[in-house]
Amino acid sequence: MQKILKYLFFFSLGFLYPHNLHSNNFAYIVVDGQSGKVMAQQRANELRPPASLTKKMTLYLIFEALHAGKITLQTEFNVSKRATKQEPCNLGLRAGEKINVKNLIYSLVTRSANDMSITAAEGLAGSVEAFSQMMNKKAKFLGMNQTKFYNPHGLPASGQITSAKDMMILARALHRDYPKEYAFFKTKEFRYNGKQVHNHNRMLKSFTGMDGIKTGFTFASRFNISVSAQRIGSDGKPIRVFAVVLGGQTSVSRDKKTAELMESAFHKLNATPRMQQVVSNVQSNEEPDSIDNLVSEVDAIPEPQPALIKKANTRKNQKHKITKTKVATVNTSETVILKDPVERILNSSITPISIDINRDLPAGWVKAKPA
Repeated sequence: MQKILKYLFFFSLGFLYPHNLHSNNFAYIVVDGQSGKVMAQQRANELRPPASLTKKMTLYLIFEALHAGKITLQTEFNVSKRATKQEPCNLGLRAGEKINVKNLIYSLVTRSANDMSITAAEGLAGSVEAFSQMMNKKAKFLGMNQTKFYNPHGLPASGQITSAKDMMILARALHRDYPKEYAFFKTKEFRYNGKQVHNHNRMLKSFTGMDGIKTGFTFASRFNISVSAQRIGSDGKPIRVFAVVLGGQTSVSRDKKTAELMESAFHKLNATPRMQQVVSNVQSNEEPDSIDNLVSEVDAIPEPQPALIKKANTRKNQKHKITKTKVATVNTSETVILKDPVERILNSSITPISIDINRDLPAGWVKAKPA
């Protein structure tokens, strides 16, 4: 009976937001990361539900606590009963279990885990209510004057609102204030309890130079995204572009619109089609498996395009098999293997748990067909 009522609730939301459910209702803003110049905008000040873009503020406060020395990446937070009752997407931990800050960050960036958002809030502030006050105080400090937070995950809450402009302020603040931790947002997947957890931001794999940052969905907001990408200009200098796009009918239409806006901005800024090659700052005397090295290494992986695919024929058991090795050409004589170091560094021997890795959708939602 409870399950039936849950489905009826979500389907009833379709009648409350008919315009959003049947057409794209975009509000967006695109900004040159170097100058802060607005490259394009539409209804950027219009109030919208933030959905999981809310987690950008949750992560900002986690990074702030790390820098203040209040916590470390190895600090463990307790999972409460309240956390386990959150609607999906969840990481699926049980009440009484613990998770360290490092994995908690990864779960928010990739899985957009609502249960871990509550865990972070309670671990940092003691309660969701106290953490929400911290969120609003920080939003005001950053100049997000149109935003009001009531929870750390972005699930529907009366009065919880933002705008594309405010979400742009937050995205740039994350990059400006915590440049090393910003590399977390580029993580395509990570392994937890024996399961691969994939990032909802599929543009990380489809858009050249993309390195973050967050997607979101609720019935009221529809499909939202906040992204950034970096390429090199005709003068050889780095060019970064930020975009926030709210109100897509589907994730496909949202991503398509975002890609069009980003490509247009890069064209206006005379950027080349290639990603800027970042020099790694990893010191040889650091621990090879430290999370600090991981963050630096993820951020330093060059992904210039187009990538070339080499096919090598090998004979085994009298049959031919083709193995594919993905390599990328760079502006030197060397080649670079395009491999995410997350797979190499993060391993776990803990008993696997069941993790649903669908898109950022609440329980009961039937995924809309692409427009």
